[in-house]
Amino acid sequence: MSSPLVTVVIPVYNGAAFVADAIESVLVQKGVQLELVVVDDGSTDETPRILADFGDRISVRHQTHHGAPAARNDGIRSSRGEFLAFLDADDLHPDGYLQRFIDSAARVPGAEIFHCGWRGVDLEGHPLYANDALLSLDADPFHQMLLTGSPPINALFLRRSVLSLVGMFDESLPHQQDWDFWLRVAASGAQFQSVPDNVAIVRRRSSSISRDAGSALALTGLAVLERRLARHSTSCSACTAARGLALWKHAALRSSAWAMTRRFGLTGRLGWWIGVALAVARTPRLLSAALDEFHTRQVT
Repeated sequence: MSSPLVTVVIPVYNGAAFVADAIESVLVQKGVQLELVVVDDGSTDETPRILADFGDRISVRHQTHHGAPAARNDGIRSSRGEFLAFLDADDLHPDGYLQRFIDSAARVPGAEIFHCGWRGVDLEGHPLYANDALLSLDADPFHQMLLTGSPPINALFLRRSVLSLVGMFDESLPHQQDWDFWLRVAASGAQFQSVPDNVAIVRRRSSSISRDAGSALALTGLAVLERRLARHSTSCSACTAARGLALWKHAALRSSAWAMTRRFGLTGRLGWWIGVALAVARTPRLLSAALDEFHTRQVT
């Protein structure tokens, strides 16, 4: 039996310093029938030349700068694979990565989403953190994600058929499009399957979006979660839903408060609480988290 076609989609914007490493990490995968689609999201550096150097080993698409979700969607629309994997332009697939997912898909034909652990490294490969332990997503992925968040996008692998259930990435969101996507997939009832012998490689750089976006990531993540909870029955796990929502509100409050202290040069305990007040004034639904924060700090 021939191996099913796997499409890997890489969106890239001004990634000349690292995109070749990401591409090579996919092209060296063994035992997999592979289609690699790289979508240049309007790069203004040497990225187009670097992509051209790979010739017909990759499929290159170009678009004006609309962001990673639009690039991923364009790559999906142009792809042919029965399975899809996503890789950010500064991340890597380790050796044997795609084959381990394919093997798991053969063993569990009813599963639609496959997930694994991940490790963070810098661009030189030095370890930063490790999450080798798998998230407990297989039994109840939606409610579990409320507490743990989702794995990074390159730690998930899916059957193309899932897209008929949930559509593609939401291009209207400024951040957290992958969080929104995986929540929609989990809420659809798709079956998740852990792959314990696989580990994704996430590379961190000083200009990573997750470092630059600050409080916007948490606030957008909270908005995504609130929207998904409004559309998904939580009667079976109401306590879990409430805990997850509270965790996201606390994260949004703290990141927003720190952003305010930096913006206005506030320092010390009083500066922190002024930052909290400003965060609540800007986003009133964080008030409950602010009251919890005040109570916790008073008690401790």
